[in-house]
Amino acid sequence: METTGPKICIVGSGVVGQATGKGLALKGLDVTFIDTDPQKVEYLRSGGYKAFLPSQLVDGQFNFDISFLTVPTPNVKGRIDLSFLESASQNLGNWLRTLNKYHLVVVKSTVPPGTTRNLVIKTIEKHSGKLTGRDFGVCMNPEYLREKSSLEDSLNPWLIVIGMLDEKSGEILAEVYKDFRCPLSFTSLEEAEIQKYVHNLFNALKITFYNEVRQVCNELGLDADVVFPLVAISCEGMWNPGYGIKDFGPFDGMCLPKDTQAFLSWARDHKFKMPLLKTAIKINNTLTILNQNAHRKVVVRYPSIHQQENGHLMTRYAP
Repeated sequence: METTGPKICIVGSGVVGQATGKGLALKGLDVTFIDTDPQKVEYLRSGGYKAFLPSQLVDGQFNFDISFLTVPTPNVKGRIDLSFLESASQNLGNWLRTLNKYHLVVVKSTVPPGTTRNLVIKTIEKHSGKLTGRDFGVCMNPEYLREKSSLEDSLNPWLIVIGMLDEKSGEILAEVYKDFRCPLSFTSLEEAEIQKYVHNLFNALKITFYNEVRQVCNELGLDADVVFPLVAISCEGMWNPGYGIKDFGPFDGMCLPKDTQAFLSWARDHKFKMPLLKTAIKINNTLTILNQNAHRKVVVRYPSIHQQENGHLMTRYAP
């Protein structure tokens, strides 16, 4: 396939790296893979892709326009291990030292807020002797790939988020994605980093919630596989993407506080454990108190606000 556009380097050739690189290659872009695992390099070469070990890049061979950092960020004793990302950033800094053109660095690895700015950028600047914004740009571009359909997801994303250091960086990466038919959103680096974590945290909590309720259904001899699909249709929190995400404070109204507490008490009476529901109620009660205290302080300072019942501090989520 004839390639066009910028020359792209994929640093890290695991599931994310291979899906990202192969997807971009299928879109006609010039893609090269770099990985420390000789078996992955050989596998990619056998498939017709350009792939190298870091030690195989001789002086002047690193002549890419964009690098995607797709290295793993595993857990070690319950904490994120950023050593692979730091090592990749060091290598990239050394390669950029002899590169005589502007280069864009794109972080796709899942990292906590501040990592791109405080680890990746600083490490690259240290080892390259170059300045971000002037000599190289930076974006944070989270991935939403599912392992079993990673290449298909890479080719057909439902959303592309570009966390950008500056406008130039964002525009360059947006040009890479010009042939992808999906919404594209620009954010800061840190907003893109935390967005990916919120994405994963919500998925984990949703699964946990349904597992918790499934246990109750099983104890009662009820078929959760009948109940849950109906909830997916009836529940606004399932079919309305905007439900619950605005800063309207804790849930309130005639139904939600009453029914959550009633069901928790009923479950406790029947010896059913529902720790997630219990925690949700506790958090909501705490937020309600904080919200009320904040409102009182504002009313003391601005007495007329008590008349504005539709104001920010007075609003709640209610069905």
